[in-house]
Amino acid sequence: MTSNTLLNSQEVRKLPAGALFKAIFVISYISQKSDKNGKPYYDVTATDALGTVEAKVWSDAQWLDKSEAAPQSDDDKLPPERIVQLTGRTVGVNGKVAEYRGLLQFNFNKITLLNQEKYPPAGYLPHSPIPVGELTARFEGLVNECRGEAGKFLRFVFGGDRWTRFRDWPAAVSHHHAYANGLLEHTVSVASCAKAMAESMAASGYDVDKEIVIAGALLHDIGKLESYRMTPVPEITVEGALLDHVAQGYLKFSELAAQFGLSEKLRTHLSHILLSHHGLREYGSPVVPATPEALIVSSADELDFKMFCWKDSVKNLTDEQPISAWNNSTQRRFWKK
Repeated sequence: MTSNTLLNSQEVRKLPAGALFKAIFVISYISQKSDKNGKPYYDVTATDALGTVEAKVWSDAQWLDKSEAAPQSDDDKLPPERIVQLTGRTVGVNGKVAEYRGLLQFNFNKITLLNQEKYPPAGYLPHSPIPVGELTARFEGLVNECRGEAGKFLRFVFGGDRWTRFRDWPAAVSHHHAYANGLLEHTVSVASCAKAMAESMAASGYDVDKEIVIAGALLHDIGKLESYRMTPVPEITVEGALLDHVAQGYLKFSELAAQFGLSEKLRTHLSHILLSHHGLREYGSPVVPATPEALIVSSADELDFKMFCWKDSVKNLTDEQPISAWNNSTQRRFWKK
């Protein structure tokens, strides 16, 4: 089976074993490795506006340079030292779907670095499916639910350049919301869910401070501003890899709380939510949730993560194949219903 037309990532992922394909992607991750014979190959994650394709590029693949600076000929080979510099660049790929140990595997057999002005990476990258204006309005509505000191602090934190970055940043480089505006989308979803949980728990007789829940949820991933960057694809920073966003978030929150003059009680409440929002120590939380507000934010964060993984895992499934491939992030398969 051969496709002479350009396919998107969703179409590529639906192809059967043996199918050939052509596509235009942005390289979001590339890593050189060695096979059992010592020959180099590459693990590549390729991205377009509709998703990603994880592929292998074996040692016999062609790497070509058709960027503006390259001489125009039929054999413009890309030098090996430039291959690992392709992150964030637009490329054309020719590939084939293979089968390995009962699972489909995507192999890129020809990779061509394209003219970046003619094929700008930003035009091929994903962003939140929810309009940014709608997300912003929902975020502002949640801030307005906090009428006291917490609300004033939130307006102080999410202002100026910090708000612009927060609005545009990804929530991750993989796993969930790994695209432009992903951090804002995830935060609004978590805070909305946490607010509803707080109201439900309060109605059931539990002592829950809804304003602290909302403020903690809106602040819980503030450390991702230092842990990730857009170049133009989501990438992890050195600090993000070595310190992680939980520690980075607490450091940034402490700095901003001191500048604002946040009261000691509210500072302690929100610090605990930031430090415990991953729920368990083995998941990266220095402490476990010990207040109703922290329990709610942690639960809402985990739920939004798993719901995103479900949606992403089943979106390309057919009625004939309703069970997803194994999802490593959540350690399960998902059912399309």
